[in-house]
Amino acid sequence: MRSEVDGGPVSSEALQGIVWQVWTAYLGGSPPAEPLPVAAYVEPFDVIAGVAIAGAWHGHVVLRCRVDGAAAMAGAMLEIPTGSVRLDDIVDACGELMNIIAGNVKSLLPQPSIVALPQVVLGEADVVWPGSAAACELRTGFDEWAVLLSVLELERGLR
Repeated sequence: MRSEVDGGPVSSEALQGIVWQVWTAYLGGSPPAEPLPVAAYVEPFDVIAGVAIAGAWHGHVVLRCRVDGAAAMAGAMLEIPTGSVRLDDIVDACGELMNIIAGNVKSLLPQPSIVALPQVVLGEADVVWPGSAAACELRTGFDEWAVLLSVLELERGLR
């Protein structure tokens, strides 16, 4: 796993630790020790799940992956065969994973901070968070699927 950006209250090492705990506890496996080839992270992702955090710190925690990878995670989390996973299962599982990940990220942030409900977007879309910049980014994966996790911090003047 590798970070392209690392700054602010959340380090790539801390995010990697959170991912390891979540993958182990909820998906029954651990993330890969090394990121997948760079090309796996440049292809357009068609599942984007994000959670906003507000309070003493303002920003978002975002997961991006391909729908096949999201289906594999949903199958593992819901203990059903990947081929039986429906789009609703993907939305539910990705939303719940982001709740868990964002809650763990929140524990590293200045307090008080609150976590909003997750939003999950399916399909290739240009999802943007205006005024936000990557504070931490982690390239990881689940099985053979690339997963990109980002912690985006809102610029101070926009809070």
